[in-house]
Amino acid sequence: MSRNLPYRPFAIRAINGLGVVLDKIGIRPKLTADDVLSRVEKETGLTRPAPGWDSGGLETLIYALNNEAKLNTIGRIGARGMLVNLISNYVKLSDWFDKHPEEEQQIIEKPLFIVGLPRTGTSAMHGLLGTDPGNRSPLFWEVNSPLPRPHPDHYDDDPRIEEMAKQLEMQYKMAPGFNAIHKMEATMPQECLAVMHQMMHGITLTLTWYVPTYRKWLMEADPEPALRFHKRFLQMMQATEPANRPIDRWLLKTPGHLSSMPAIFKLFPDAQIVFTHRNPVDVIGSVCSFVWTLSGMFTDKGHVPDLIGEEQATSWNQLLQIGMNDRELLTEHKDQFYDIYFDDIVAEPFETVFGIYKKFGIEPPADLEQRMQQYLDDNPRGKHGKHEYSLADYGLTKEREDNRFSQYIKRFDL
Repeated sequence: MSRNLPYRPFAIRAINGLGVVLDKIGIRPKLTADDVLSRVEKETGLTRPAPGWDSGGLETLIYALNNEAKLNTIGRIGARGMLVNLISNYVKLSDWFDKHPEEEQQIIEKPLFIVGLPRTGTSAMHGLLGTDPGNRSPLFWEVNSPLPRPHPDHYDDDPRIEEMAKQLEMQYKMAPGFNAIHKMEATMPQECLAVMHQMMHGITLTLTWYVPTYRKWLMEADPEPALRFHKRFLQMMQATEPANRPIDRWLLKTPGHLSSMPAIFKLFPDAQIVFTHRNPVDVIGSVCSFVWTLSGMFTDKGHVPDLIGEEQATSWNQLLQIGMNDRELLTEHKDQFYDIYFDDIVAEPFETVFGIYKKFGIEPPADLEQRMQQYLDDNPRGKHGKHEYSLADYGLTKEREDNRFSQYIKRFDL
């Protein structure tokens, strides 16, 4: 069995133990929408968002956190803190947007989106393409704490970089082995959903907690409002980028965009989409291991492997179905897609990247191959340990998943 029990430092075990005792007499950390929004007002000095700002996502998520996720005490405190931070960013950014309407004149030209299931090479492509200085991605620290805008002379040594690094270091301490699954650093490119989360929209929230009611809401929700907020975020960054750091194109990525493609083309008509592919049966066990390790920080009684397995397999198959159906309907944009395969990314990374550039008419810098080689030298596979996982650990079988994902497997000859 490759599935390990969640690690608990003594201090965390003590807090959770005390929480169990207090919970029996009705004392537990608050986790309500009103309390979260009150804390946002206190932290930011700004008014809470107007009703309907999130299309009901916050209330739905909090219901699921209270009734389905079975959070321990640290989990409740952590969830509340995360929501306060996300919504605080939302209200501060909304205030900024209101005060800087001229930024909406910024043109986001031919953004390059990387889309595909998790564990299909999306992060590798994000990293390799990010070695081109003409490609710009929002970074972890910029998304986590975007305001005030960094001073042009201190983009690379802003104190928020160190603050973000400490937060990530703490997460790795609470979830040992997670860095072998998904490495995160303060100055690494961050995914689009980290911005969209500020409007309570994002599939990765279902990786952090077991929240099936929220997942159902998300699958039916319109991604356009959150993606429009994301576009405005990019316009702000583009408008405040230092003059000596010109942006040729935005390099964007998230598996969650599988269900966002019509909205992407509505807001970014000239978007260019790199679609990564790998047999989902080779992917889903890794995704479950990711969720097991991440969510294990926040729950004790709710950490059920078979629930994780079925939830993740169902979710990603549904997203693939949405993505394939939408792509068939987006006939006017069919030439704006480029399909690449995980095996090629591993075996021929340079050729794969240059194929993307050729497809979309992008002129690579003369030293791009050297830059990519340096990236590969600095980030070898398995650098942070071997990631071991098994379908059986999460109640899944190859036969059943072959059948579940058969339409996608056949469509892309996987």
